[in-house]
Amino acid sequence: MRIDTARAKELRRRVLQALNAAAGPGYDGWLSVASLFSVLRPETDGLTLGELARAVKYLAEKGYAETRERRERKWDRPEIDARITATGTDLLEETIPPDPGVEDERE
Repeated sequence: MRIDTARAKELRRRVLQALNAAAGPGYDGWLSVASLFSVLRPETDGLTLGELARAVKYLAEKGYAETRERRERKWDRPEIDARITATGTDLLEETIPPDPGVEDERE
């Protein structure tokens, strides 16, 4: 399977933007991957939940987002939530050097 690098970089940027928007006053910033999917799917042709999950995992591994698992009941399948970190905000605000794995207008 060939990875469309430009698409992956763009999706990572859009995930960070959505997480940043969710971090407004009076809200803790956690957004479920399912909610992210609902927000991003109409604007991203052919987006799959797996593709989105890979983008969120990448951002978490790079320190731009953090994730947590939650269950409504102990026997439920875990839901994954994400929120932007200070480093992720810095990347969006372009106060740190660009990351080659995230779309950046400075490149």
